[in-house]
Amino acid sequence: MSNIHPTAIIHPTAKIDPSTEVGPYTIIGEDVQIGKNNHIGPYCVIENTTMGDHNELIASCFVGVKPQDLSYKGEHTRVVLGNGNKIRECVTIHRSTFVDKPTKLGNNNLLMANSHVAHDVQMGNSCIIANSTGLAGHVIVEDRVVMSGMVGIHQFVRVGTMAMLSGGAMLPLDIPPYCIAQGERAKLVGLNIIGMRRAGLARKVILEITRAFKRMFRSGKRLEEAMAELEAAHPCAEVQHMIDFCRASQRGVAQAKKKMHETDDGE
Repeated sequence: MSNIHPTAIIHPTAKIDPSTEVGPYTIIGEDVQIGKNNHIGPYCVIENTTMGDHNELIASCFVGVKPQDLSYKGEHTRVVLGNGNKIRECVTIHRSTFVDKPTKLGNNNLLMANSHVAHDVQMGNSCIIANSTGLAGHVIVEDRVVMSGMVGIHQFVRVGTMAMLSGGAMLPLDIPPYCIAQGERAKLVGLNIIGMRRAGLARKVILEITRAFKRMFRSGKRLEEAMAELEAAHPCAEVQHMIDFCRASQRGVAQAKKKMHETDDGE
């Protein structure tokens, strides 16, 4: 195929749409299916992966390689990558350890240089993962999450819709939707108001989320009590999602810092 550089090594069982470009010295192994109009740059390694359309892998990316998990014994597992993702230099995305649940990334995500997505991660759509950020195994990331550089996320942690993680944040606990978290053993420091506005949330919805945040994390009440009070008032879908997310937490939910420094709480 004319779109595959002559120095690339392609396993005979790999299925690559003719519209996809494959750069110099890239290796595509067995059990790989690649869709339409992808650009795969030089020195990439792709194994055990299903890739959609219009993805861009810049250079030296490793996708679908063996997980860094001592419990992995060579099971037939994989990565599923959606459409329109941009994968920058030296990103690593490891295949799952669970046979029936692949490592999965949705659509239109940006993974910047040297970021790492470990085995069994489940990532939604339109997320931004900045340089040298690492997601450990079994992490769940919902839609439109923004992670700044050098963030570290512990295994099994969940990050909610439109959350924003400040540079260098270390996450041992779940971060609820719409919140900003920062610091070692990260705490909640406010709401991602700008992110919500850019996503098109109505002002009245942002105000309701703001009131819910204050009730849940600033009122001094137990979280379960605060959530019950909010539910009794028949909240909007976004607030109900915050409540459901926190109730489903297995590791526990990050709490707010004692001293807040917000300049805009949406009101």
